[in-house]
Amino acid sequence: TIHLHLTTPKMVTVGPRKLADDEVKGVIFDVDGTLLDTMPLFFPSWPRTGEQERFSLRVTEDDFYRLAGQPLPDMVQYLHRAQKGCDATPEFVREFLDEKIRIHKEDEAENGHPLAIAGVVALARDYKARGVPVAIATSGIKDIVLDHLKHAGLDDLVVETNMVFAADVPRGKPDPAIYLEAARRLGVDPSLCRAYEDGESGLQSAFEAGMEVIDVTFMDGYPAPTALRKAKEEQVKERAWLK
Repeated sequence: TIHLHLTTPKMVTVGPRKLADDEVKGVIFDVDGTLLDTMPLFFPSWPRTGEQERFSLRVTEDDFYRLAGQPLPDMVQYLHRAQKGCDATPEFVREFLDEKIRIHKEDEAENGHPLAIAGVVALARDYKARGVPVAIATSGIKDIVLDHLKHAGLDDLVVETNMVFAADVPRGKPDPAIYLEAARRLGVDPSLCRAYEDGESGLQSAFEAGMEVIDVTFMDGYPAPTALRKAKEEQVKERAWLK
């Protein structure tokens, strides 16, 4: 179920939980695809890695957006199981991701860093200005996330102690652990937190942590590729976790 409610600007709440703005005691933002427009820049390195003979994994743009938000090793394992019928070895996953990151950094050196998503960043800065504590909960790799935030001029947005990465928790999104840890670091009950996400696994993670959940991809002005819109339509129909 998708419920519309108005704050500033229009937002879309996923599920029945809804807080008035003055009830929100903490806010938690995903990074890739939420604060930063990284997803179109991240995608090309996936098929370029997968097509190498030593890996032989097909990665389509549809696959990429359906899996968005999960920790990178989980994405590799999902694709490996789907196409090869068995788990990938730890060595395979490590070598695949090392190569994927190498290719991405080459691309980034040539094409530049990801830009901030203005509407979402404006919300985050408004919360901070009003004294509402802000945290980050991301499946991204710490050094890459910090570098991207710095280049986008967002390194002052959240103190590093309030940034939670996949490596900080035992299970990544869609498990709620990362959002529960972010709320713990803020010192705020999860039921009084508002979470901002773009990926299905992140939306589920925040929802199962007991938070109000906002899907930023439905906000006015969000930079949504066609493959993302297609994935969204399918995921909304299949949303068995929403209860």
